[in-house]
Amino acid sequence: MEEKKEEHQSAFQTDSRYAIVAGWLIIPAIMILFSIISVVLLVIAINPASLGTYSLVVYITSIILFFFYLFIIYTWIKRKQILPKLMITAYSINILSNIPAIFVEGEMPGGAILINLIWIGYFIRSKRVKATFTQ
Repeated sequence: MEEKKEEHQSAFQTDSRYAIVAGWLIIPAIMILFSIISVVLLVIAINPASLGTYSLVVYITSIILFFFYLFIIYTWIKRKQILPKLMITAYSINILSNIPAIFVEGEMPGGAILINLIWIGYFIRSKRVKATFTQ
């Protein structure tokens, strides 16, 4: 009888159309929306002709990330199985983008790196993620 309770507790209601943002999934969903908004604002606000080499690389990377984030939103809405891998990739890109700050500013953005590592772990281990993104 205990096994049935444990089995019942681990089952998630993923039939709802809101299951894609249920539980802790709401936080990464909001983060992706803010990321795409910030990339759009960056691309619109900056003139690429006036940028130096490093800034131009950041600008071009932002344009590529815009399309990557759009693809993530599409796979999120369609509940594709590939979404956890895409999110892990997005968080890894965020970690890698913080590494130049170590050399340029001389300080470690440990909070940002730690948060990204936590979300990578969440998308690897979460049962809700595995139950929600199945198509």
